[in-house]
Amino acid sequence: MKHLRAHKSNLSDIATVAAGHPFRGKIEPIEGAETAVVQMRDTSSSGVDWGSCLRTEVSGRRGPDWLRSGDILFPARGNVSQAVLIDERIGSLQAVAAPHFFLLRVSRPDVLPAYLAWWLNQEPAQRHLEQNAQSSTLVRNIARPVLEATPVMLPPLPRQEQIAGLANAMQREKELLHRLRQTNQQIMTGLARDLLAG
Repeated sequence: MKHLRAHKSNLSDIATVAAGHPFRGKIEPIEGAETAVVQMRDTSSSGVDWGSCLRTEVSGRRGPDWLRSGDILFPARGNVSQAVLIDERIGSLQAVAAPHFFLLRVSRPDVLPAYLAWWLNQEPAQRHLEQNAQSSTLVRNIARPVLEATPVMLPPLPRQEQIAGLANAMQREKELLHRLRQTNQQIMTGLARDLLAG
């Protein structure tokens, strides 16, 4: 399997890293607004919950960096540094990332965004971030140069697709198991209520 050997890059060699949208002050919801703002609470290991995103107006001299499928959001602060892939579920929605995210955009055709998001959540990349983060007593900050210097192992594209597909299947299985557990709990609760009522 020598031909499938991965080579090592820094994140900055394969993706651009930009800050989220520069909102000034608190992000206020605006009735009837079209633009969705992705904040930390809207993300999880399964992606972005678009329904929970606050809607607001976006102003500013330059046009916003609208999110698109294939973008990766990475939190600049907080104790959970989880990369989140924006996938095709964004559709035609106008959306921006909140300022506490870095917006990563793959800049090379031989890098699959889903693979890069997966790699950033694995132990070698997480260890680099952990060791180089600026930690205060309350919250951990990751500086842009630290994120850009994150080592990334890049196998050939077919292998990246294989790994991303496996990660996706495992995530779906996790969600199904979670739903199944919830359903089982409801059945048990229903049984107990029936016994009480009987």
